[in-house]
Amino acid sequence: MQSSNAPSIVNEATEIAGEAATHGTGNWLAVLISGLALTGSAVSLWETTLRQPEIKLYVSENIQYTRDPYGPFEVLAVPVTITNSGARDGAVLSLHLEAKNPATGQIEKFKSSYVADAPYFGSRDDVAERLKRPKVPFAPISVSGRSAFTGTILFYRSGSSGKNLIEPASKLDMTISVTLPAQSGWLDKALATDPPAVTIKADVPTFFPGALLSGDNAPLQVTSGAF
Repeated sequence: MQSSNAPSIVNEATEIAGEAATHGTGNWLAVLISGLALTGSAVSLWETTLRQPEIKLYVSENIQYTRDPYGPFEVLAVPVTITNSGARDGAVLSLHLEAKNPATGQIEKFKSSYVADAPYFGSRDDVAERLKRPKVPFAPISVSGRSAFTGTILFYRSGSSGKNLIEPASKLDMTISVTLPAQSGWLDKALATDPPAVTIKADVPTFFPGALLSGDNAPLQVTSGAF
């Protein structure tokens, strides 16, 4: 409602200011009041209609590690919330995760490949029977103004060096970032800001690799960085 009434409020405030000015210098109070109304209307118009998307990434501490036998691939299941505090709609094209094993120094990149729901965590993979846990290919996320997206992103390791990054009873450093659409107008480019990346440290529990390949998950113990 505010956004639809803002232009009319601005017009009314402008008319009041004009009428007060035509009556000489005797009614500066009316001019002051109308000026304040005009300023308030402009602020309201900015906050409800014109303000650019302001994307921010939040990461839950309930991160889980598994392996997809159809590869095989190392997989990190990360619950995220993406908020947009701006008035205009925003979008997230992709998410990226860089992970490092501090003990070995090995660094690998993971990409947002799928989105998972509850059935994913209650099912299993079986190559022999051609069973696959249900998941949906990742697509760019649209976040309306003053709203949020919440979901679990499956990050698949990009490429393979032949050596697993994540081993039982190890530690893991992760950095998660988002990619936003490029701004077109010069004003949008001047006002645009990239959301900060989220850095997380976690301990990896003991797990059986064979169990992960059949559908088990190893919950990481996040020590810092998540909300």
